[in-house]
Amino acid sequence: MTSSSNVGSARGVGRVVIALLGLLMSVGCSITEPGRSRDDVELSRNRERWATAHVHDYEFDYQLLCFCAPEATEQVHIVVRGDQISAVTRTRDGLPALNQFGHWPTVSDLFDDVQQQIERKADRIDVAYDATYGYPKSISVDVYLMAADDEFSQIASNLRPLH
Repeated sequence: MTSSSNVGSARGVGRVVIALLGLLMSVGCSITEPGRSRDDVELSRNRERWATAHVHDYEFDYQLLCFCAPEATEQVHIVVRGDQISAVTRTRDGLPALNQFGHWPTVSDLFDDVQQQIERKADRIDVAYDATYGYPKSISVDVYLMAADDEFSQIASNLRPLH
């Protein structure tokens, strides 16, 4: 009787050990699995908010803040129709704005810029999203904390859907 109770006891201990190993393996896997950063989660949540708003025709004010030429940092008013830019004017005088240093962004471009900075693992990314539509109202990036003049910000304000 003692040998059968020892076998039963060994089986019980074996079951407990197997259960504990399974638990440890599942915990270990979840710890080592790559997780999404808080920035990435916020980006996805707000991109979805923008998509569900179905805003394809809109206007907003935009400004890039950086160590750039003055023409690149001037505030502009952007009009978007069918998700494509149809007009860009300087807010100070209403004249057409020229951009020789890049392109003017749509809201989709702003989301893409945030995604790009997350993927390149910029040292600091601060994004404020609009509570109603979810678009990035301000994006501040410091690519390398220990480098000079690599910081930039983008400000999108006064967004208004066009109907």
